[in-house]
Amino acid sequence: AHLDQAVSVIKQKDDQFCRQHNRLISNSMAPEHVGHTATNPSIYPLFPDIEHWYLPGLRDPKSLVTSLNQLYAQAAIANLLVIERVKVWAEQSSGMVKLTSKMSGGGEAENRRVKFVKWSNAKNDPALMKRVHWTPLKRQNRAIEKLLRSYGMFPSRLLDISRNFLVFKDIKDLAKCFDIIAADENVQINRVKNRMSASYNSSESGGYRDVCINLSVVNKEAEFLGCELHICEIQLLLEEFAQIKTADGHKRYVQARNSRGV
Repeated sequence: AHLDQAVSVIKQKDDQFCRQHNRLISNSMAPEHVGHTATNPSIYPLFPDIEHWYLPGLRDPKSLVTSLNQLYAQAAIANLLVIERVKVWAEQSSGMVKLTSKMSGGGEAENRRVKFVKWSNAKNDPALMKRVHWTPLKRQNRAIEKLLRSYGMFPSRLLDISRNFLVFKDIKDLAKCFDIIAADENVQINRVKNRMSASYNSSESGGYRDVCINLSVVNKEAEFLGCELHICEIQLLLEEFAQIKTADGHKRYVQARNSRGV
């Protein structure tokens, strides 16, 4: 109940606005605002001199990202910043991260059940740190497949090239993490899909449930690196559902996804 309420108070962007946008350009602004933005330290001095620059932190609602290469370049940077925030959120909420399989002498994984460990335990354990697995960027062939099947070849609709997840033992810790993310001034939440809600039909995802958050890192570091508008995906899920993301469980999820043409 708390999670449903917490999600409901988030001011979410509508589907048309929740896209990958380019920065607003200076010559599209009212003259009285241009001089103020020119002093932004994230803007290289040459651009105000030629009266042509893009404005950090301000998206142009009329300019969508049309290049998949641009999205991947931004995602590669944004993903590094997101992971640093994920570590903070995990430590404050007993969040768990995925471990790579430990191999036995015969070269086989000890077992097929994926292991997770609290980040607060892993960060101080060199052996565990070597096994922490951060989700890589979405494979390009899967991104192209998604563009073809679901998004009408509009790259701006791809919001999960950078995607990460945290796992929790119980719904209380998951809800706590959501509250922490919602209060984090380093990020801006654009959209939330609460698949943990009782009203969600999990048959649409092969029994899988999570809280899927689309957000951007909006701090000064992100502005300086040019990725403050890039939307990433964070999944919060219980351990039992995290297992569905692996092996046969993932196959069921893919089958359910493909049956809906997404």
